[in-house]
Amino acid sequence: MQCTNYVTLNLPQHPSFNPAVIATKLQQLLNNPDQLQAILGVLPASLPQDPLPPSLSLQQAAERMHRAFLVNGAWKHGTAYKNRSQLQQIIDLLGKDRAVSSLSLQDLTKLKESLEFKKKNTLELLPPDSPLLTKISPDDVICGETIHRYFNLLKKFITFCDESKWLPRRLPLHEVMLPGLSTTESHYRTFTPPELEGIFSSRIYTTNANEKFKWTPFSYCFWLPLLGFFTGARPGELCQLYAGDIFTVDDIPVIRITNEGPEQRLKNRFSARDIPIHPKLVEIGFLDFVEMRRNEGGRYRPLFPELPYDRKHGFARTASRWFSGQGAKDHGYLTACGLYKGEGACLYSFRHTFVHMLRNKLGVQEMMIKKLIGHGTKDDVTIKYGGHFALPLRMEKIAQINPDVDLSHVSWEKYQQLQRRKPHCHKEKRKPPVSRPR
Repeated sequence: MQCTNYVTLNLPQHPSFNPAVIATKLQQLLNNPDQLQAILGVLPASLPQDPLPPSLSLQQAAERMHRAFLVNGAWKHGTAYKNRSQLQQIIDLLGKDRAVSSLSLQDLTKLKESLEFKKKNTLELLPPDSPLLTKISPDDVICGETIHRYFNLLKKFITFCDESKWLPRRLPLHEVMLPGLSTTESHYRTFTPPELEGIFSSRIYTTNANEKFKWTPFSYCFWLPLLGFFTGARPGELCQLYAGDIFTVDDIPVIRITNEGPEQRLKNRFSARDIPIHPKLVEIGFLDFVEMRRNEGGRYRPLFPELPYDRKHGFARTASRWFSGQGAKDHGYLTACGLYKGEGACLYSFRHTFVHMLRNKLGVQEMMIKKLIGHGTKDDVTIKYGGHFALPLRMEKIAQINPDVDLSHVSWEKYQQLQRRKPHCHKEKRKPPVSRPR
């Protein structure tokens, strides 16, 4: 049995090159094993490879990744802070002084095993062989969604190192996987009608002006649950609103979600949108509240000047802590509503409730829902045909939202009476915005 190998040669054009002669000489050489072996014996065993650049440490590579993703806009400020903290925990687990070139699939496995015991509200990942792991209750471990976020962050880091030519070879990341998340699993609770009843029948909405009360009636305490339920906007989007972000288009009052004001942000380019204002918000007094703020300071008067700003969390952190609490002992406003910390109830839950009502109660099509809540529609080609859901159509859908809860007692005018009894609720926490033309 004869084994034949075919060799293709690319020869430069030259008058002295005769391809037929070269082929004959090459075949003669191949037919003489002794002569061929003598020639091959003087050749190097392998071709020289380009040397790898001096290897960075994992810590140096992580810092470069954070800066690169921040500069090119892949991570916004809030996301960048969270990812930097989580990536630092991963680097500390793997060894921050290790060379990047030593990364392997075993690191993914090590992180996977550590995440199974990752305790909530901690900034540390324990090694899989740590004796402290036995003391951690399964009820105290982070949820599946957070586990996937950590795991995928390490994969993203390894990919970044590979694309930066810091790894000697590409790692088959697909070989180490996590179990898939349940399609019904959500980090946030969707409020039921009885829970909404508890929220909108709580002290914020039922305390009379002649009663004694110790809590501070900030404006955001009254408006954020209502706005969250009737607009589906993210808490961060609502907390950063200015008086000029509320106006009328074709006789329809709208809230404009934008990043055009001082310190305003958008989660992504799809987040910019106009949300029609539900008639119930108008009835309760939202437009009167906006007009009051506009009279106080014009277009760039914050709706909630009592909310402080920080670069990491924007304006929403104080409001979120008020509602959901902070730490094990502070359960926030949830307890007054019959809810408890740790069950997924937070200001973001109003957004989930809004989507649930549109989808499951009103049967609104998915593309309309995405348009109303600021999700991308780039993967749906048909969205480009026939306009982008005209404002009157969006208003029609918004107006159909009904909490199935009696809100006749909810009144901004009554709430202002409580505020007059606690003047410190008007104390401003924001710095004056940069002067802009009105």
